[in-house]
Amino acid sequence: MGLTSLHRSAAAAILCPPLLVLLIRILLQGLLFPTELSGDEAQYWDWSRNLQLSYYTKGPGVSLIIAFFTSWFGVDELAVRMGSYICHAISAIAVGYLGYQLSEGSKRVVWFCSIGFQCILGYQLGGSLMTVDMPMIAGWTVGTSAAVAIVQRTTTGACVTAPMALLGAAFGFSALAKYTALLGILGVLIGMWRWRREIIRSPGANKGLLYGSLLCLGSIAPMVVWNALRGWPTIEHLLGHLALPGGDSGTLSWSEFQFSWPLTFILQVFSLPGPLISLAMLLGILATRKERKSTSKQPWRVAAWSALPLLFFYSLVSLKASTEANWTAAAAAPLIPFAASWFDAHWNRPAIRYLGMIIGLRSVITWSLFLTLPWSIPLISQQFKNMGIETAPPLHRIQGHKYFADEINRLRVEFQENFQTTIPMVCDYYDRTALMAFYSPGRPTVYCASTLLGARPSAYDDIPATRFDPADWQGRDLILIGADIERWKAALDLTEIHHLATLPQRGRKRQIFHARLTATTEKSTR
Repeated sequence: MGLTSLHRSAAAAILCPPLLVLLIRILLQGLLFPTELSGDEAQYWDWSRNLQLSYYTKGPGVSLIIAFFTSWFGVDELAVRMGSYICHAISAIAVGYLGYQLSEGSKRVVWFCSIGFQCILGYQLGGSLMTVDMPMIAGWTVGTSAAVAIVQRTTTGACVTAPMALLGAAFGFSALAKYTALLGILGVLIGMWRWRREIIRSPGANKGLLYGSLLCLGSIAPMVVWNALRGWPTIEHLLGHLALPGGDSGTLSWSEFQFSWPLTFILQVFSLPGPLISLAMLLGILATRKERKSTSKQPWRVAAWSALPLLFFYSLVSLKASTEANWTAAAAAPLIPFAASWFDAHWNRPAIRYLGMIIGLRSVITWSLFLTLPWSIPLISQQFKNMGIETAPPLHRIQGHKYFADEINRLRVEFQENFQTTIPMVCDYYDRTALMAFYSPGRPTVYCASTLLGARPSAYDDIPATRFDPADWQGRDLILIGADIERWKAALDLTEIHHLATLPQRGRKRQIFHARLTATTEKSTR
C-alpha cells in the first residue's frame, strides 16, 4: 500500500493519536507538570555540549538531537526532551502505517495499531524521557515499514528506490542512537530474504541498494572511526554487559549462572508492553503463522523478523548475566500489528472487548500518572498514607537535583570568598556529574572522577573538556561530591580534606568535601 492510496479515515487513524499525544505531552509534561532531568538525560545533555563522533557507551544520535533543540529553544527540560517526544510520535505514526500496510488498509487494524502503541507501558515512560530508546525505536519502526513496502512493491512492479533508501537511512539513524539497531537491520534482511530475487529485479533496485547502503554505512561510519582510533572501547563496554573477558565490568563464569536471570528477562519482555498486550502479540503471531501460505500474509514475516534477532540475542545474554528492561524496547513496536490483527479477528467476542477495555483503562491510568507526575504521585501517596499504607514512589530520580546543586553552590560560593579563582567541582559518578552541570548556576563544567574511584569508565573519560586528571590540578582546591572521605583519600593525593556538608540526593545522603591536591601529582598517562 502506498501513501497515495491512503484513505482519509486511515490517515486520521495513523496521525491523530500520535499528534494529539504529542501536544498533550508538551502541554502537561513540558509546561504544566515538568519534572527535573534524570541522570541519564542530564548526561546526554552534557554530551551535547561536547559533540563527538561517538561516545563510550552510545553513538552520537541522542546528543545531536538535544543539541538541535536546545540551540533553537534554549536549555531547559522541555528542550532536552523535545526530541524524545517527537520520536515517540514518529514511532507511533510508523506503527500505524505498518498496520495499514500489513492489513491491506483495514481501518480497524490501523486504529488498533495507532492506539495500541500509546498503550505500551514502556513507551509511555520511554517517550517521557530523553534517552536513547525513543530515537532508536523511531528509526527501527520506520525502517521496518520501509522493508515491508519494498516487499509489497515487488508484487506490483513498482519502483523500490525510495523505500530502499529510507530503509538504510532509518536504521542508520537508529544505530546512531543505540548499537542494538544493527540487530534490527539483520532482522529485516532475514525477513526479506525470501523475496531477494524479486527485489533485485524490481525497478530502481540498484539505485535503492546504493542509496540505502550509503545512508546506513555513512551513519555508522563516525562511530566506527571513533572506536577504531581509541582501541574499540565500546566493544569493551558491551563485553562488560555480557560479563565476558575483555569487558569493563569483570567476568562471570558459567558456574555463577542464576536461574533468576532468564526468568527476569522473560518478565521484562512481557512487562514492557504490558502482559495483556504481550499475550495478544503472541497469539497474533501464532495466528499469522497458520496463514503463512496466503500470499497476502507473507509480508508479516518481515515485521516478525524485525523483532526476533533482538529478542533472541538478549535471551542468550540472560543466560550469562542479568538484563535490563529497556534492552528489548524496540522489539515491541513491529509486533503491535500482530496484536491488532488478533483483536480485529476476535473483536465480536464480548470477552475480547472486555480485554480491550481493561488494556485501555490501565493505559489511561498510567498515562495520567506519567503526564502529571509531580502532582499526581504525591497526591496518591498521601491518600495511601491516610489509609495507613506507607509508600515511597521513586521520584528521587527526577526530583531534588536542583536543590542539591543550589545547596552545593551556596557552600561553594561561601567557601571560595577567600580564593581568587572559582573552585571546580568533582563528582564521584557520571550521573551526579551531569546533574550538577545542568542545575548549577551558569551550567559550569563539572568533572567526573568515577574511574579514579574504582568504577568502570564513562563518556566523561573520553571528553577532553570534562576528563578529570589530577595532574592538571596540582595544588588546586576542589569541591568533592558524592563518595566518602576514605575513598577520596585512596583515589587522590591530598594535602588536606574537610567535610563541608551532607545533603540528600536520589534518596541517599551525599557527602560534600573541600580538598586540596598536592603540588607534586605526576602527570597521568591516560
